[in-house]
Amino acid sequence: MNIETLSKQEIRTHIENAGDLNTGSEHVRMLFVPNHIDEENFGELCATYKTVLGQQFDTIVVIESYTGQLQKKLAMPSNTTFESRFGEVPVNDYLRNEFCDEEDDFFIADEGYSKEMSLYTQLPFLQSVFDGFDLVSLQIGDYDPAIIRELAFTLDELLLNKNALIVYCCDVPASSPEELEHLRSLVVKNNESGLMHYLNSNDKTVNGARAFMSGILVARSWGFDVEFLDHIETASNICGYAKRGKMQAV
Repeated sequence: MNIETLSKQEIRTHIENAGDLNTGSEHVRMLFVPNHIDEENFGELCATYKTVLGQQFDTIVVIESYTGQLQKKLAMPSNTTFESRFGEVPVNDYLRNEFCDEEDDFFIADEGYSKEMSLYTQLPFLQSVFDGFDLVSLQIGDYDPAIIRELAFTLDELLLNKNALIVYCCDVPASSPEELEHLRSLVVKNNESGLMHYLNSNDKTVNGARAFMSGILVARSWGFDVEFLDHIETASNICGYAKRGKMQAV
């Protein structure tokens, strides 16, 4: 199967036919998806997108880690639209400027822009699931954990009450579930020194760890439960989603 030649309807059909993850009626607001798609993780990706099938969002914010460092630490391309083989999607310029107004490290900058961005990998899937949405693309261009926390704080502040979906692009190898748990533990425990050591470690196998961490932080702030699809044995990378946690009885 050549994924890059699938039509919009074919992708949607694969998503509709994917396994049911029993998310219940809880509202899914975040997805964790791989930077690259191949036949080994296509089924898992479709199962992940099925968690938001039937929902409609005004804006989708795609977060990815830039390989290396950018002068502008949290960079958003200046595009007015992003285009895939299924057509153009407009950029939410108002929200993009809100990011810039909120914190000093957000910039509209094209330093890290390229057609190889993970955004372009996910765009055909987003267009196959949703209609009438706009986009903001954001690249994390620094390894300082403080930048990740700044990003998470801003996503929390700006998007909690907006009808927005956040898509975090990160390759979490299915062969290293223990690393995923270690990384998640570092973030939840607010272990700054551990995070710094991990981000600068040559041993890490997660590609896009900064995007992953920001997602865990936002989910924790919103009281969302993060679920990972680490039970699919054929997958090369682990996908996931975050849904609103069950209300506690008063």
